[in-house]
Amino acid sequence: MTAPAHLCYTIYQGATFRRGFQWCTAPYPTRIVNGELVNAQTGRPVPKTDLTPVDLTGCTARMQLRADVLSPDVLLELSTENGRIDLSGGEGRIAFILDAATTADLPYGQNPPATWCSAVGQLEILHPNGDVSRVAEISWNLNPEGTR
Repeated sequence: MTAPAHLCYTIYQGATFRRGFQWCTAPYPTRIVNGELVNAQTGRPVPKTDLTPVDLTGCTARMQLRADVLSPDVLLELSTENGRIDLSGGEGRIAFILDAATTADLPYGQNPPATWCSAVGQLEILHPNGDVSRVAEISWNLNPEGTR
């Protein structure tokens, strides 16, 4: 089991949100140092030639945004089923997509679950054989819209 990546995204309320990353593996343990993927044993940068994209054929994905991991309230749900996560790009690409109407409807404020300005989510990939991988832990920020 590889430790999940730690990512941070900002949703701009009222704007289309499209972000993502490529899930790859290396033949040795890795970690991120100052935003760069390095060999966990040597501290040297990982060459792109050492990375192998994960095959996501037949996989689905899910994530629930919450004020904190243990909160019972789901602020926003993203999945391949609702079209907010896309695994069809090939080569291990995982994309998050929120249309402008969805981001405009997100209730900005500091009182979850009625309103929120930051959230956390854990991306899980469900493989055809029944395995589940936690690929990333993502901090989300909501930036309010001034033009309405």
